[in-house]
Amino acid sequence: MPPDDQPPTSGALRTAPGPAPTQAWVTLEGTNGVGKTYLARIALHRLGQRCVPLVELPDQAPALLPGQVISALRATGDLFLRTGHPQTETLLLAALQVHRHEAAKIAPGQVVLEDRGPHSVAVYQAAVLSAEAPLDEAFAVADRILELLAQWRPLPATTLLLVDDPDRCLERFEHRIGREASPSEAALMQRVTSLYRLFAAASPQTFEILDRTHLDADACVRRIVAACDRAAARPQEPR
Repeated sequence: MPPDDQPPTSGALRTAPGPAPTQAWVTLEGTNGVGKTYLARIALHRLGQRCVPLVELPDQAPALLPGQVISALRATGDLFLRTGHPQTETLLLAALQVHRHEAAKIAPGQVVLEDRGPHSVAVYQAAVLSAEAPLDEAFAVADRILELLAQWRPLPATTLLLVDDPDRCLERFEHRIGREASPSEAALMQRVTSLYRLFAAASPQTFEILDRTHLDADACVRRIVAACDRAAARPQEPR
């Protein structure tokens, strides 16, 4: 099997033709505890009215459709929305990703800053669906999920992948949830980290990596703001 930072030769990204990317759309990706939501909030403050924020799906308002679906998936108390029906969960989360793109309203000169996009569904659900499979097989499953999503919702024109030392990510995650991570939670996060790196290696033109082992929070925020400014300045196709 190839090392974690190299894509499997038989599993290269083969995204099926779908809607063209919405240019004024920047998505933040990364494993739990990497600081994604924290950095997005600071970037949003600096961008002001130029930015349309889309919060992570589990943070959606409970009265709206996405929030109702997430509440149902949370009924078992699992933080990763694992109800024991992973194929159903995958389709529901994919549908919510399509819904958020359809419902987004972007004025001229504005840019969407999305906290988790299609790659989150592909990576996390592949990690759940293929928990016991070799990593290259899990990557192939993630690829197929992304292909499905790409038929119904444009993939982001700009994806910023935040990475950090896995131990620091786990420490932040445990601080946020107020307890020690369970073995299954820690294993899922480790697998997700590997799958994100495989996607970044398979399609380097799609990802801009922000490595927090080398960049402090302010440098990361500046890169996020710069990516949003570039996206907002591009000529936009009608949606």
